Amino acid sequence: MKKTILVIAAVLTALVLNGREKAPKYINLSEAGNANCYVVSAPGYYCFDVTVIGNGQQGIMSGARFHTASAAIAPASAKILLNQNDVLANVLFDGSKIYFTAGEAEGNAQIGVYDADGKCLWSWHIWRTDAPLDFTYTNSDEISWTVMDRNLGATSREPKDGAEAFGLYYQWGRKDPFPVVVLAKGMYVNSERTIAYSVEHPRQAFKPVAYKDVYDAFDWYNTHKDSTNHALWGNPDFEFCRPLKDMVKTIYDPCPAGYVVAPANAFRDFECDDKMEYGDRGFFFDADGGKKIYFPYSAGTYSGPALPHIDRNGQKYFAVWNSSTARFVYWDDGGSRTVVLPDKREARLWYGDSRACLYPVRCVKQAQ
Repeated sequence: MKKTILVIAAVLTALVLNGREKAPKYINLSEAGNANCYVVSAPGYYCFDVTVIGNGQQGIMSGARFHTASAAIAPASAKILLNQNDVLANVLFDGSKIYFTAGEAEGNAQIGVYDADGKCLWSWHIWRTDAPLDFTYTNSDEISWTVMDRNLGATSREPKDGAEAFGLYYQWGRKDPFPVVVLAKGMYVNSERTIAYSVEHPRQAFKPVAYKDVYDAFDWYNTHKDSTNHALWGNPDFEFCRPLKDMVKTIYDPCPAGYVVAPANAFRDFECDDKMEYGDRGFFFDADGGKKIYFPYSAGTYSGPALPHIDRNGQKYFAVWNSSTARFVYWDDGGSRTVVLPDKREARLWYGDSRACLYPVRCVKQAQ
C-alpha cells in the first residue's frame, strides 16, 4: 500500500495544462547503466533505480574484500542528504525508484536510501550541470584517452568561474562527494574504520589513521599495511596504466556510467611543458585537434583532512586522485594522485598521500 501511495504522489506533482492534470514523463537516468553519479543536464522530471548499488554486480570484484557480495538492496525509505542551490525538488520514493524534478539551478545533490531500521544502505550523487564534453588525446605511451572536460561535480569548465570549476572532493576509494564549503565546517570524525561504516555514513569524512611506524597504513580505515584494500577503485595491482579494456569499475567508483576514475598514467603528458599553458587559476592542456582543455588549481586537503582549508599554505596547485594506490613510491601504500605545481612548472605523477585526504576526481571513459 505504501508503494502505491507514493506512486500516486508522483502523479500529483503533474503540471496543470489546459485545466487538467497531466502526469509528467520521467527520464530514467539508470536506464543507460547504473552508477553512483547521474548527470542531469537540463530541467525536467527524472528517476533512477535504487535497488542496485553502484554499477551493479559487475562492480564487485571477486576476493576484493568489499563490504558486500551482492549489489541488490531493498530500501524502505529515502532522504535528501545534500541539495546545493535546491537543485532537486519534489523528491519521491516508491520502493524501487527515486523521482525528482530538476530546475534551472546548477549544483550537486545526494540522496540516500535506508532499511526499516534506519541504516543507510547506499547513496547517489546527482550532478546538475550542462552536459560535460569529452576530449581525446594520445599520450607519449601511444595510448589514446578520452577524458571529461571538467572535474567530477564541477558546474563550470571556465577559469573565470573560479571554484565552480573545482568540483567535489573525495577520499581515496570512496564514492561519496564532499563540497569545499562542507569540508571547512569540520565534518571529520574518527570511526570504527570499516568500509561498511563509510557506506552507512556517506556525509562523514574520516580522519587519517595516526602514523606511528612504517607498518601503519596511510588510510582512512585500515591501521596496518597488510590489511589495506588496494582494490576499492578497481586497480589493485598498481598498474600505472591498465589497458582500457581491462579497467575495472567497482561499486565504489564515483564516476557516471561509462566513466571511471583515471588510472595513474592517464595524465602522463602533463610532464610535457610544450603541452601546458599556465594561468592564474589553472592551466590549459593541448589535446587532439588543437583543443585546449582547462584544469583548475583545485588543490586538496594535503596530508589529511585535519586542515580546515583547501590550499596548502596558500599555494596554488592542481591535484586529482588516480585509481591506483601509491605503492613503491612516496607515501607507500597511500592513494596515488597526479599533481601539477605551476610555480615550478612541474608535474608529479603517481605522487602519494594519505587515503584520508580529499582531492577531486577527473573521469576517463571506459573502453566501449
